Amino acid sequence: MKNLSILLTLITILFSCTQKKEADNTVDLTALTEPGITNLSELGSEIIYIPLETNADFLLSQIDKLIYEGESWFILGSVNPNNAVRDKNAPPPPPMMPKRSVYRFSNKGEFICQISQQGGGPSEYRFIEEFLYNKSDNTVDIFSLGELKEFSLDGTWIKNTTLDCDELTSLAYTNNQLLGFVYNGHGQSEDSFILFDENGQITTKYKNKYKFNVSTGAVIINPECIFYQYDGILHCKELNSDTIFSFDNGTFNPKYILNQGEAKYTTAVREKGNAAELNQYIIQKDFFESENYLFYQYKWKNRKNCFIQNKSNATQYLIDNEMGLVNDLDNGPNFKIQNSVTIDGAEYLISWINAFELKAHISSEAFKNSTPLHPEKKKEMEKLANRLDENNNPVLMLVKLKE
Repeated sequence: MKNLSILLTLITILFSCTQKKEADNTVDLTALTEPGITNLSELGSEIIYIPLETNADFLLSQIDKLIYEGESWFILGSVNPNNAVRDKNAPPPPPMMPKRSVYRFSNKGEFICQISQQGGGPSEYRFIEEFLYNKSDNTVDIFSLGELKEFSLDGTWIKNTTLDCDELTSLAYTNNQLLGFVYNGHGQSEDSFILFDENGQITTKYKNKYKFNVSTGAVIINPECIFYQYDGILHCKELNSDTIFSFDNGTFNPKYILNQGEAKYTTAVREKGNAAELNQYIIQKDFFESENYLFYQYKWKNRKNCFIQNKSNATQYLIDNEMGLVNDLDNGPNFKIQNSVTIDGAEYLISWINAFELKAHISSEAFKNSTPLHPEKKKEMEKLANRLDENNNPVLMLVKLKE
């Protein structure tokens, strides 16, 4: 009887610990349903502006993805050939479609090189589906039409690796292997994830847990899977899942559970296809984390929302990311969160703004009559904006997160 009592006590303690752990890892998205006004100073201590060098051969009209590694910025961006700098006496060329490519800049924004170009050669791509930085080899990889094209940091082509799956929509590195997500817009994919070795050979397949039948037409939602790195470990979230998983040594481990209430986008809702009113449901866009914060970006109620939670005290913020965080540090443009980066051990939120938008902001009466927390920084930012031409490349904005 005594042994039975001890056993029951141990089971009770074990169950209590498990319950507490699950509760600690639950992120409640239902507490905040309407965005508030949040000052930048609540999260950050300083702001830095980095103008990207403008080259006559390319004028970035859009930044789609940014990676910071090895004291360099690697930027996937669209270049509009119609905006290229030309001789004023030359006749206008015929209209051309914007082209996407990967560009490398120094940590100060100086242009270094372009990584490959659009074309039909072995070292070229038809279009870019994804680009990655391989920390193991210090290479930049471009994924296009089932091939992973590997380049050195100076843009020299190294090799192409064919991946044996023609429905991959997302890729990420994990321990010198590649984890790919399989398109599931039709709801009938056998696998959700495929793990490839460094030679592109399949080592493991992971079954699709979110099958469905589309009755009124498929809705294409991108991304179906979010990948992000934190603390050297790959993390991911599927569209119809409420769980953020870490992925290590071939195993998915649950890390955070998102409580979305009735706004969860389930496979049952997805089966309705075009008949479902998507603005009623949380549609994922991005997820990332820093040492002290979680960031979840999603579309809901016709808004681009950015949910933020402090890891230590569970304080939450909901931002309308079309408006952004109010920049009370130097009263510059509002800060629309794009991602986070780590530079020399310090963590930063990152955003960017077009040069003409920055110049328009400092010309406004609201800016001229404002008093920020750091007036000297306002003067520095104003001088920077005045040095820019409105047709210059975008300006990176970095906010150092409070510790």
